[in-house]
Amino acid sequence: MMKYPTAMALAMLSAAAPAAAEGPSLQGPAPSPERPAITVAPGRDNASTGVLTPSGTLVIEPSVQYQHTNINTFVAGGVAILDTVLVGNIQATQANRDAVTGTLSMRYGITRRLESELRIPYMYRHDSVTNTLVNTNNTSESTELRDSGLGDVEAAMHYQINAGDDDWPILVANLRGKSNTGQGPFDVRRDALGVPRQLATGSGSWGIEPSLTLISASDPAVFFVNAGYLLNLGESLNRPYSSNLSITHVDPGGAIRLGMGMGIALNERISYSIGFQEDFIGGTLTRFSDRSSFKSASLSAGTLNLGMNWQRDERTAITITLGVGVTRDAPDASLTLRIPLSVKLY
Repeated sequence: MMKYPTAMALAMLSAAAPAAAEGPSLQGPAPSPERPAITVAPGRDNASTGVLTPSGTLVIEPSVQYQHTNINTFVAGGVAILDTVLVGNIQATQANRDAVTGTLSMRYGITRRLESELRIPYMYRHDSVTNTLVNTNNTSESTELRDSGLGDVEAAMHYQINAGDDDWPILVANLRGKSNTGQGPFDVRRDALGVPRQLATGSGSWGIEPSLTLISASDPAVFFVNAGYLLNLGESLNRPYSSNLSITHVDPGGAIRLGMGMGIALNERISYSIGFQEDFIGGTLTRFSDRSSFKSASLSAGTLNLGMNWQRDERTAITITLGVGVTRDAPDASLTLRIPLSVKLY
């Protein structure tokens, strides 16, 4: 019989799903890598109930996330530099990016081992960029951009492979599909030089992500490991990029996603979690109408997540997660509030 504190820790692990780093300027916001939300009912055996949403139960989860990224670069003669002594003209760029995303998620237990999920995000973005030409009276130019709109709607299926008997870990297979309903980076309006005058709210491409989650419980702690690969589908298009150049084809890079963490229940209502997520994101290949092409650099986005969960009652919980970027390509900080509400339909 699974103890209630362990069930609380299992439910808490859903707070460890962080947000991925944004890609280069030609890429939109990367989707949030979500592991299945684990909602074991209090006092029930995991072999009979499973670690996913119980059969006939609908979980409605509104959430809001704030994300901040600060980028500082120095460019000399067209080459970005970090720590060195330079002679000549240097351009310093400081970019502050803020994003607030409200998401409505719905999970439904089809059987005790099969769960469906739908996520509908809406994003507000604010970017502030300041370019300073050093050694020439420090001339500065600032740009402010604000945009909001629907993000990329996602649908997923989660299947619990085994019951976790005889101290074996529980395995959950996941398949997620990502649409391109958000305004992509190639849909935004640009000026004659190709500089964006709008902000993307989506990735601009369809994607498929299979993944596998391993869960192991040892009262009062629960451990999980998640591994997956996001395949972004390329697209041929005809989008104006500048006054005399168009984008003809885009092939977004895939992403290898690895995550691990643990949750610990303090009592029947409060639990904590700590998790780490690492995303290795391939560069995006862009082809232009003059037959030239450009491939952006690969990214490595690592995020440390700290979460707290309060189980208000058997139907409602409140989860707060703080994410801290530990690699250069990850967002500096994020704060997420989730309030799942469970409804038994039959």
